[in-house]
Amino acid sequence: MTEEVNITPEEIEAYCQKLKKEAEAGGYHLHPDPEIVKALAHGILVNQQRLGYGSCPCRLASGDKDDDLDIVCPCDYRDPDLNEYDTCY
Repeated sequence: MTEEVNITPEEIEAYCQKLKKEAEAGGYHLHPDPEIVKALAHGILVNQQRLGYGSCPCRLASGDKDDDLDIVCPCDYRDPDLNEYDTCY
């Protein structure tokens, strides 16, 4: 059975702003399509509620934070994905 998670549009928007600020502080830019950014933010927030940590929705989380530290956003695969695909997620 899948646990119900409710994320409000306001929570998504606030998290998008946080992601943007953190990305730009690190010299990165978010995807130019805001709908893609919102989908990413939603996925991270869902994982935060379900698992207790914000694992990246592009990778399958085990449910054990110590095992998933490499996929907590920003994940260890961000830069290799940027180099190969010009985008992550």
